[in-house]
Amino acid sequence: MKTIAVLLVGLFSFLAGCQTMAPGKAAYSEDAETDVFQSDTFESYGSFVVAAGTDEKPVDMRLWYSRPDEVTANTPVVLVMHGGRRNADVYRDFWGSYAKQYGVLIVAPEVSEKDFPTGWGYQTGNWVTADSSSVDDTKGERNPPQQSTFAAVERAFDQLRKKFGLTTAEYDIWGHGSGAQFVTRMVMLWPQARIRTAVAANSGTYTFPDWSLPLRYGLKNTGIEEADLKPAYAHHLVVMLGTGDNDPSHRLLSKLEIARAQGAHRLEKGKNFYWVSKAKAEELNAEFNWEIRTVYGIGHSGREMSEAGAKYLLAGKVEEPLFSGDRASSEEDSRPSEIDQLLQGSDEGEDPFSVAE
Repeated sequence: MKTIAVLLVGLFSFLAGCQTMAPGKAAYSEDAETDVFQSDTFESYGSFVVAAGTDEKPVDMRLWYSRPDEVTANTPVVLVMHGGRRNADVYRDFWGSYAKQYGVLIVAPEVSEKDFPTGWGYQTGNWVTADSSSVDDTKGERNPPQQSTFAAVERAFDQLRKKFGLTTAEYDIWGHGSGAQFVTRMVMLWPQARIRTAVAANSGTYTFPDWSLPLRYGLKNTGIEEADLKPAYAHHLVVMLGTGDNDPSHRLLSKLEIARAQGAHRLEKGKNFYWVSKAKAEELNAEFNWEIRTVYGIGHSGREMSEAGAKYLLAGKVEEPLFSGDRASSEEDSRPSEIDQLLQGSDEGEDPFSVAE
């Protein structure tokens, strides 16, 4: 019996040793220090940290990913921008199953509070300092463009390409709520971004082509001139709106006059932003590749709008529009409007700039 027991112990030890050598689980650690990554050994879901800053502003950005069964050099990339809670892992999970379904690499960059604090650091891309004001352009100042969050995400994309051995030159980008604010401002303020298609879903505020107001509502203190909008309008930007996101009293919407002037709720704000931008493009005789899309019955839900975004970007599925992009195309759209004078100054005091909006 003693001999049998010894043999059994030896057998179990041998099997345990074989298990520790199995390549699947030991293939990748997100805390590994090595720069040598083999994409075929990555777990389906994971994360790793890349250097995405500059010498003047170092940034360590965590990239949460979901990968398809096979990653090749030309695997498409979709960047998914999280909401104001900075919960990139949650948004990666919203999109995670689409990686294998459509053969794409889903990546959610985490824009941390440490590197880019408050809404000024994230929603407005760190374009201006955190002491800036949405209604008073004498406060704050511009940051160097290379220290913007937009530039950091672009550098993170370069690091992503190296890690997975990609030659993919462009990416699609999607954001909801605060992430949608980031996406629209990235297109407008950083048009050199290597974006193929950008989708902004249910944004709470927009930066209009208005030079009488500072960021985040206008362009007065941004250094952006009219001519700079031409490459922005040439981008393929989709303003995606849930028809149920029509609550003017939503707890995350700013109650300032200047914010309400953009529209009573997110559905109306997005429609007005599109119209005003289209009119500006026509005034500049600029190529305009923006479009507006509606998703029926969905309110302010990142999970549900993720599904709609994936259907659009990855399957090419769209719903019949609730309204046209042409302001004069329907009785509702051609009603007398104050859209051309939307943004008026406000003396209501500073907006706290909700990071969850």
